[in-house]
Amino acid sequence: MASLPSDINSLLIPMQGRPWLVPNIVVAEVIPLRQPDRPGQGPEWLLGWLSWRDQNIPLVSFEKLNESGQITIGQDARIAVLNTVAGKIPFYAVIVQGIPRLLKVGKDDPVEEPVETGPAESMYIQVGGDLAVIPDLDAIEGAVAGLS
Repeated sequence: MASLPSDINSLLIPMQGRPWLVPNIVVAEVIPLRQPDRPGQGPEWLLGWLSWRDQNIPLVSFEKLNESGQITIGQDARIAVLNTVAGKIPFYAVIVQGIPRLLKVGKDDPVEEPVETGPAESMYIQVGGDLAVIPDLDAIEGAVAGLS
């Protein structure tokens, strides 16, 4: 019987509020910030569509989807293209506020904080001295899947 890995390769992604903590396999690519096509067509959290690797993918505002604030584009902002699991739309993109940092998270490292989460957040955890958000990727993908 195979044992679970003791460390998970993860990315700490700078966001407008708290950084995200996700397994590194979630992020397909980080690309320079650019204007989306067809902005303003769809829900408030849909910033528009990007052409990426010959595909049109939705650019999502996590802050609007999570009902946690205004969209802020910092000077180090970029776009992270994320893989989906559900498969209805294979990729979507979010605005991030810098370059993700690779780190290994041990199964005993994070300590859950008793913080109320938004509709697109799973939990807050303490990792590497930072309070980070584990986004609810299923909720985000569910919203994105409704666009097709």
